[in-house]
Amino acid sequence: MSEKLVFLLQKLKRKTWVRCTLFSLVALLAIALSMLLGPFIPEDTAVKLGADALGSLLDILATSMLTVAVFSASIMVSSFGFVATSATPRASRLFVEDPTIQNTLATFIGAFLYSIIALVGVHAHIYGGGGRLILFGFTLMILLVVVVVLLRWMDFLSVLGRMSETVARVQKATADAMDQRLRAPWLGGVPQAAGAGGVYAIYAPTTGFVQHVSMDVLQQCAEKLGGMLHLHVLPGTFVEPTMPIVSSDIRIDAGQAKKISDAVLIEATRTFDHDPRFGLVVLAEIAVRALSPAVNDPGTAQAVLAASVKSFVYWVQHQPAGAVPPEPEFNQVTAPALSEALLLQDVFLPLSRYGARAVEVGCALQRALVSIRRLNHSGFDATLNELSDYAIAQAVHTDLPDSDLQRLREAARPFIFQDNPDANDR
Repeated sequence: MSEKLVFLLQKLKRKTWVRCTLFSLVALLAIALSMLLGPFIPEDTAVKLGADALGSLLDILATSMLTVAVFSASIMVSSFGFVATSATPRASRLFVEDPTIQNTLATFIGAFLYSIIALVGVHAHIYGGGGRLILFGFTLMILLVVVVVLLRWMDFLSVLGRMSETVARVQKATADAMDQRLRAPWLGGVPQAAGAGGVYAIYAPTTGFVQHVSMDVLQQCAEKLGGMLHLHVLPGTFVEPTMPIVSSDIRIDAGQAKKISDAVLIEATRTFDHDPRFGLVVLAEIAVRALSPAVNDPGTAQAVLAASVKSFVYWVQHQPAGAVPPEPEFNQVTAPALSEALLLQDVFLPLSRYGARAVEVGCALQRALVSIRRLNHSGFDATLNELSDYAIAQAVHTDLPDSDLQRLREAARPFIFQDNPDANDR
């Protein structure tokens, strides 16, 4: 199966209506089985086991499930809006696609649809005694499922919309994207040298963000061409029609060019999938909004710094120094590496700029940089020093008193001691 098709199916699976449809089909299947298997059950057995109580149960289920489904949908919409306004609109997508929320709504809608259709059948007398007994059993099972989902839903509502939960979800999505990239550092292709490229270029067919690259399709095209293809974009890259996305030293005809450009999925927005930088950008957005004068919540900014350090620890621990690059799965496609400097800048540059007037945030930022520096990851060292200097320079240009500036310099001092133990304060 094509990587692009798998990616599109994964996106489709996260749609709420898909789960609602599947749960509804299961409910309809239960009704169909009741009609098919009912004639095999004796009438007297159905009467003895209380199948006549079916109508009352279905009435209760239909009435309650409609109310609960509407109430749950209203809670979800208000929670999504709260996350978008209190954190960032980009973070609300993680709640929209949350499987617990979708399963809850799908269960309530499926149970409502089941009860309505079953009631129509009961009042139309299309079930015999055996069919009513089987339907009675299915109804009890659905009631049990609804009770379990309700209990989970009540527990979930206790954290839905909380800032700490939002930050944790964004950090988890970032770690998942990092894990995907660490397993395929060059998307499964050959490491691309700086400045590498071909004479013949294929440009982006539209304007937007790269969401996914189907490396298997590019490999097939490269094999047909009999040469190498050079990929110039990664998931998360903004592209427009004057920007080359793939190039080759072999002339590419129109048919092959269309197939190659279709392998690069471009949409209007970025996603957390396959894009570790986007998660860090969203974390920075949450912290920047918390630092705005209207919110004035430095605690959230410090929580974001802690989540960022956790993300970079994950990145380094799962990418040990000196590891042998994996054997490329697609040996006729080169791809650029993810810039580790940009990973750091995505989250720490905005915090340095907007948190310059909050000394407690500045000190927390310097401590976060020190923590990452202690990981001894060579790809981070130079950028960490630049970010530390930049944050202090931003603070110097504010109206902070000298005592606060001194606190910032002391928080950054481990950088100086590691590089030059005899250095003076900055």
